[in-house]
Parts: sequence; structure tokens; C-alpha cells
Amino acid sequence: MDRVSMCNRIGNAYKTSNIEGGEYSYVQAAGSREKLIQALGYVPEHFKLDIRFENNGVVVLVETKQNFVKADEDQLREYLAEEKALHPNNKIICILANTNNDQIRVWKAVVDDAHLLVEETALDSMEHYEDLFIISRQNDREAVLKNTYKLNETLHKKDIDERLRSQFVGTTLLYIRDVLKRQGISDITDTTRKQLRDYWSSFSPSQIRTGIGDTLTGLLDNSDNKAEKIRLLQKNVLDDQKVKSLKTKDWVDILDEIVGNIYSYINTDTSEGQDILNLFFIAFNKYTGKADKNQAFTPDHITNFMCRVTGVDRTKRIFDGTCGSGSFLVQAMVLELADCNHQRVTAAEKQAMLEAVRKEHIYGVEIEEKAFGLSTTNMLIHGDGNSNVKKANLFESEAFFKEANPDIILMNPPYNAKPITIPKAYKKDWKADAKEDPTKGMVFLKFISDTLKKMNKAREDEGKTPKEVKIAILLPVSAAIGTSNYISDMKKALLEDNTLEAVFTLPNEIFYPGASASACCMVFTFGKPHKNADGTVNKTFFGYYKEDGHKKKKNLGRIEQFDENNNSIWKQIEEEWLDLYRNKTVKDGISAMQAVSGNDEWLCEAYMKTDYSQLCKEDFQIIINNYVSYLIQIKKYPVLSTSNKNTLKLNTSNWKDFFVKKLFRIEQTNGIVTDGLDDGNDIPYIAAKHEINGFEKLCSIEGVESWKSKGNCVIFIQLGEGSCGFANYSYDDFIGMNGKTSCGYIDEILNPYIGLFLTTILCCERPKHSFGRSWTGNRLTDTIIKLPIQKNEEGYAIIDENKRFSDEGFIPDWQFMEDYIKSLPYGDRLEG
Repeated sequence: MDRVSMCNRIGNAYKTSNIEGGEYSYVQAAGSREKLIQALGYVPEHFKLDIRFENNGVVVLVETKQNFVKADEDQLREYLAEEKALHPNNKIICILANTNNDQIRVWKAVVDDAHLLVEETALDSMEHYEDLFIISRQNDREAVLKNTYKLNETLHKKDIDERLRSQFVGTTLLYIRDVLKRQGISDITDTTRKQLRDYWSSFSPSQIRTGIGDTLTGLLDNSDNKAEKIRLLQKNVLDDQKVKSLKTKDWVDILDEIVGNIYSYINTDTSEGQDILNLFFIAFNKYTGKADKNQAFTPDHITNFMCRVTGVDRTKRIFDGTCGSGSFLVQAMVLELADCNHQRVTAAEKQAMLEAVRKEHIYGVEIEEKAFGLSTTNMLIHGDGNSNVKKANLFESEAFFKEANPDIILMNPPYNAKPITIPKAYKKDWKADAKEDPTKGMVFLKFISDTLKKMNKAREDEGKTPKEVKIAILLPVSAAIGTSNYISDMKKALLEDNTLEAVFTLPNEIFYPGASASACCMVFTFGKPHKNADGTVNKTFFGYYKEDGHKKKKNLGRIEQFDENNNSIWKQIEEEWLDLYRNKTVKDGISAMQAVSGNDEWLCEAYMKTDYSQLCKEDFQIIINNYVSYLIQIKKYPVLSTSNKNTLKLNTSNWKDFFVKKLFRIEQTNGIVTDGLDDGNDIPYIAAKHEINGFEKLCSIEGVESWKSKGNCVIFIQLGEGSCGFANYSYDDFIGMNGKTSCGYIDEILNPYIGLFLTTILCCERPKHSFGRSWTGNRLTDTIIKLPIQKNEEGYAIIDENKRFSDEGFIPDWQFMEDYIKSLPYGDRLEG
């Protein structure tokens, strides 16, 4: 952009040149070179600024270059120092601007990385730069989270029902924001807080409720279904008996706490502030979830991840057919608005883009009344009163879906929907007495697939290219495993017209403290068949994305964790997740690529390889210590000493694959639960757990001899959320749990040392199994583990022609296994 255009853009009326050519000389402004040096305290190298603007105490310094470089910041920094020396009270914006293109860099007050305004990507008006100095709130995520819990406690003391709190604080926040605007308050201080308390103290409770209602009515002007939205907000919030019971002092306390402890820490004019606002609202949804274990509000970091996976940006139209509280729609809108703010356009052009996003890009459907109210409030909180969110049944919203014409669909449908809400065409094969959706939510996908297919048929009839739509959907792990005919048939049907791009296994208890379902995220391209025209199938990406850097915390749910430098652990993990997916990178223990059909499991656990590079002596030591604890419990073996030998080295890179079914002779255990056993000292009862080697108690063998399992075996734990996928070892005979454990024998070879070595390796398979994905049948027998192999003196593998242990004929190095365990503390004291 040339200098004339720059002056026109910022405003010629504010230009303050003082020398010929339109430049601004700080020597001229100081009165002489000597006076400028005296004011600065040193001799300046540069003192002729290209363009200077000034109005209302705000100064804009513009230095132009054909193509600026990092070193040019030093020159601009010198002009800034001269400006401060001569005009110390001015507020200053510094700009480097190219004349060869429209690229700029903008700083506020100081020219350094910390004060670079990254969202300022295009030259703007003088009024815009003046607005940058209006006092604004600072974003503080940690303070908001901490104070949200305190606010929840306050509402509890005020007897505001748990199920009501989310929408109550949402509507109250909207009212506060409106009052602050009308009162002309831009900064939250002790003085302004007192001003607000005095203001609200002058009203009766009914007047405050009326004020909230008037605010909501104003915000919903021109909104679709305005009357219905207002009716629901009035019914579910303002007319609630416990809300109507609040006294003026109660209202003042609540409003003041939100102003001082929440609103003052959120700058809603920034994308980060919008994220924190969403976090605040979702936090109360979590408290609601404690009262209803079927509620599955999607955590904000997962909604953000799914938005990024599907490529949400300012050009995309977003649809959520079961939008609940509106988390997906809000997150998508926040990302789209942020993308608008990053464009190199003027404030007016940017505003037009922002309005287009709000009015034309966000579409949702929600059938449940209270959830619809939450979504309305959530959208209003984020500055959108005209969103296209309908209170309706998705299956009756085909016309609305076509109107939305989405590019991206984000959903977390109900996993146990009532059949009455689902059309007959989709449940004709269901049992007549079915009480909930047997497809676990996949029927919602099928409806969208069918609707898009109709839309694409119409497009083809008009000579247009069929549309492809990206979909990211949260479903229970059981839907991905697909053991029932309902689910496997649905999976096959979906792949006829759509491509399964990826499936991510998500952390356990992702919805805590609400629903307890284990979930996965499936990513599809709808409108593109899974099978290519030549009959081939592209591989699907699978991610074992269990660790997200969040931890359960009492009363707060799963909370984001930070490292020693206060950096978000989740943000680092999210970038790795996205990088692995986008580049289709296979990484042992976390990702896999596999061509699948509707008959297959759609989970990473079925295809990923175990990461043996992480195996270390501590893993073996844990198993040894566990076993020694077990020996002590059965009163068989006192620990006398520890090994003084040097631990042998592990080199897993040379180990080979072995199938469990080739290594072991497998038998089921025969026992029952502890209630069927009498106390005694005859035989240990080993349950389906991993602690203390599974030891539950010593019991009598009298009358239950048939339940005994022969010892000197590896015990596979096959069922149970807590221990499924672990293994134990027992040298002694024991009673196990029928159907939950089984025994693995290696005749004439197994002993405690080899048994514990194998147990350690088998426990590495634990991440692949859970309550929903048992270690039974083929999943057990087809399990592949890596083991060291026997070699001759020249280092070549010794091959067994009978192929007893592996299809390749490799023989496990039993002696190394024994020697390795014996080299560890207590490892040489396992027999006695």
C-alpha cells in the first residue's frame, strides 16, 4: 500500500507532518538537534518518521519500507523513544508497513514481542487505534475456574437448584453485561462495584427479574422463534419458585460476585476471552451433570479438538443435530470469529465478516426443552442472539438441514434415545419392546447420511457436483466395537455412501461428573463412498487418544493441568494428536492405519502395536514386588534378601512377535465369587484384579475341589473395567473366577521367573482392553507380544522346525527371561 492510501485509511485529518514531504521530524518538534539529544540523553541515529497521526492523546507512528525486516524494528523503536521523550503523556501505536504489499506489524506502547498485536493485520482508522486504549478486562482462566466453584457454592447457599444454575448464571451474566453498558462502566474497580451494588440495592426482587427479562427480550430481537425462546427462559429461570424467593440482598450478593469474581477476569472482545466464557458456562453444566448421570456435556477442549480436526474456519457452515447446551456451535463460532479477526481487512470489512458468521454459519437442532434453553443462553452469552437453533426433533428437520446446507457437522447424540423419537423407517428391525436405541446413537448418522444423499441427488439432477461434508461425532466405544447385529448392520450401511476417515479413542470418564460412558470420536467424509471405484478401500486412521492432560478434581470435574513453566499440557497433547492424524503417522502405542469394513472393530486398540521402547526394569520390578506381596499374603514365603547382581540390559529392538495361542495352552478357571467360598488356609482365591497379584483371600478347599486351577501358570484377566487386560502369575494352585480369568500354561518350561517376565510383557497389552473391550476369545488368543529369541554363537536365530512357539519358528529365550528376573531385587528369591 502506498503512503497516500495509508493516510487515507488512517485519516488525513489526523496527520501531523512538520517538514516538507509530509514526514515528521523530532528535531523540528524539539526545536533543535541539541534539545532532542538533551531530552533523549543520547544522540539518535534516526529522527525523521515517515507518517505521524494524533488525536485525543493517541499517537500513531508509521514507518514505511518496501519490505520490512526484523532490523527495522530498531528504527521504529527509536522514533517511539523520541515520541515519549517529547510527548510523555501520549498513548502510542507503532506500525511497520510495506509499500510493496499490505503487510503490517503493529505494537501497542512498546516495540517488542510481548506488545505485538497479532490480530492487527490490516491498517485501520484512527478511531480504531484510539479504541485499543480503552481499559479492558484481562483474561485469567485460572481465576475464573476457581471463582466458578465459589459461585456454585454461593448459589447452593442461596438454594438455587443445581439443575437450574447453568442457565441462571448465563442469563444473569447477560443482564450484568447490559447494565454495565447502560451505566457506561468499562472497568471493574472497587468504586464501580460499589456503584453497581448501590444501583441494584435500590430495586425490588421483582424489578431485578423484570430487568433480566427485558435484557433477554432485547437480545432476542429478530431471532427466529423469539417468543418460544423468551417463554422458555421465563419459565425455566425467572418464574422458578426458588429464583422468585431471592431477596434483594441475595440478588446483590450474586450479581456482585459475578461482576467481581467472574466478569472482571474475562475480556469477551478476544478469542481467549470467548474460550474462558465457554469454560465458565460449561462448568455449571458439569454441576448439573452430577444430578443426572445420563447427561453427557462435551468438554470444551474436546469440542475444540473436533472443530480443528474437521477444519472449521470462517468459510464453513456448521450444523449440530443434537446441540444440547450448544457447546459445539459456540466453539465453532468462536474459531470462525477468530479466523475473521486474523484477516487483513479494515474494521468495517471485518465486522461484515463477523456478522456473516453469526447469521449464516451456525445451525442447530435440540429436542429437549431445558437443553434448548441452555443453548439459547449460551449463544446469547457469546454475542449471538440470531443463531439458527431450532427446538425440534432432528428426524423431523430435513428441510431445516437442507436450509443449513452444512460443510461440517459436529455432534454428540444421545446414546440411549427413546425409540418414540425415531421414525419407523429406522427401527423396523428393532425389537418391539426396545426401550432405547440399540444402535447407540448411530441412527442419527444414518438419517443425516440419507438426507445428504437426497440433497446430492437433487444437485446432480441440476448438473451440480455432489457435496462432501465432514462429520465428527462422539459415540460410545460399544458402537465402534459393534458386537450386535444392529450396530454392525448400521456400520455397513454408513460405509456404502460415506468414508470413515478416523476414529479416536478418548479418555475414560470424559464426561465426568456426568455420564459415565466411554466415548470415541468418529470422523467421516459424508457423500464419498468408503470403497473406491476400483474396489479398493483406503486405510482409516486410528488414534489411541486416552491421555489429554486433564485430571479429575473433586467438585470441579476433569481439570486442565499445566507444566512447571505454566504451559498447558493439553495444548501440547492436542498438537501431537492433530499432527499424527493430519500426516497419518503410525506410532506404536498411540496410532495405527487400517483398512476396515462394517464387520470390523473401529478402534485403535484392535490395530495399534504395543510400544516396547518404553519397557524398562521398573515395569518388571513392579510385577516382582506385586508377586512377593502375594507370597506374603498366602503365608508361604518370607523375603530374606535382595539381589546384588547387576541388572541385565533390555534391547527390545531385536525381539520377535509371538501369538498367545502359540505360546500358551489356555484353560478357563472354574471358581465363583467369594460369597461361595468358606474361609480357611488351604488355597488362595485369586480374583479378576491386578493388585497383590489378584489375591482376595485364603479359603477352604473342602467341597470345592472342582473349582481348583493348577498352578505354575499365567492368569489372564479377561473382564472388568479396572483390571481387564492385565495378567498375574501363580506358582501355587488357586481358585479363580469362572468367565473372568483364564490360565496360560507352557508345559515343561514355565517357572516363577519366566512367568513373571511374561506377565510383565502381557501387562503391556492392558491399554487395548476395557470393560467394553474384553480380553476374551480371539482378542486373547490372537494377542501378539514381543519376546527375546534364542540365538547361536554367531548371533543367528535358532529355528524350531516344528514351529511350536511361532509361525516363523523362533524360540523364546527362556534363559534370558529367567536370568533377567533373577538380576532384579527380590527376583532371585521367588522359590522356596
